[in-house]
Amino acid sequence: MFGGMRGPWGHHVYHSRGFVGIRYWILRILSEGEKTGAEIMSTMESITMGRWRPSPGAVYPLLRDMEEEGYVKSTERDNKKYYSLQEKGREMLNMLGTRPFYGMDVETHGVDETIDRIGDYISYLKDNRDQVRASQLSIEKLKRLKAEIDSIIG
Repeated sequence: MFGGMRGPWGHHVYHSRGFVGIRYWILRILSEGEKTGAEIMSTMESITMGRWRPSPGAVYPLLRDMEEEGYVKSTERDNKKYYSLQEKGREMLNMLGTRPFYGMDVETHGVDETIDRIGDYISYLKDNRDQVRASQLSIEKLKRLKAEIDSIIG
């Protein structure tokens, strides 16, 4: 019934009617408590540190499907629809496993690991220095980042 595969950021994800990507995120977010669809989208944006916010056209159809499948339940109050995780959703989340989301794991592991990650990205940029040097926009972004780093270390 379920085939294994690696999902984003290395966590183990099983494919069940598309239980990868946004569906997984919805389960994880609702495991922390009920939320509206808009709050789920805002949480995804927060988790990605502002780099990505799913559209209503991506989230609401999935919430409807997940409710029909018994993974989540909606409750209406104050003219809003709140979604909560059902037992079937908890079981799926337990099977999928939980690892830190990108962005959230940086805060969890502290300054030293964050600096190590920055070092990894610098190695990547060095490996691709020809592309970096060919883009004036990339050069300007790196100069701004350098100034930010200089302001941290004094």
